[in-house]
Amino acid sequence: MKIYIDGCDKQSIDLAEKFEIGITTNPTIIVNKCAKRSLFELIGFFSQIKVPEIFLHVEKSYEEIVECLDTKKFVIKLPWVEENYELSVLLKKKGFRVCATAVYELSQLITALTLNVDFVAFYYDRASKKGIDPEKRICEFMEIISKNHSDTRVIVASLKNTDQILSAVKIGVSHITIPVDLFKEFVKVPEYVLVDVRKFSEDLKKISISERKK
Repeated sequence: MKIYIDGCDKQSIDLAEKFEIGITTNPTIIVNKCAKRSLFELIGFFSQIKVPEIFLHVEKSYEEIVECLDTKKFVIKLPWVEENYELSVLLKKKGFRVCATAVYELSQLITALTLNVDFVAFYYDRASKKGIDPEKRICEFMEIISKNHSDTRVIVASLKNTDQILSAVKIGVSHITIPVDLFKEFVKVPEYVLVDVRKFSEDLKKISISERKK
């Protein structure tokens, strides 16, 4: 199971470094959170931070930026439309992992599998708003991937609340990406659990610790 944080601001990066998990970005996130930096400044910054995996959106017009990227650290996100298929092949040859994004249709999934991409990003909440049953579609994706014995992973994004997170995980999704505020909410432990934890802590204090023998 892998959880990524959807964001590029200090709060997102601090949490990603703390838990040693990856982050995902897209142009909208960058415009909203890191608008004061140029793309190349941002890449330089990303290269220095202690985040193990960074998903970065690229399009054909920005092909030259991949020369600045570490293939082990960066996963290249490509909007999964016909004009990016050739770029996907070239990036794979350069050693990059590729994530096909905005994959809603089975036909998109099939072309992604044909070109051996590493991830397909499905947008849960956006799909629902487009009249697509997200759970049904994700199950269809995973069934096709399984029957084709593919190593491609479905990464579910556009998760807006904990119910959607749990819904995706319950049907077998192993990779999800969530905004930093939702991440913080999701990892909170309920009060009834804290009651037990406090009891253990209180009882531990009652146990004497003898001096270690030299």
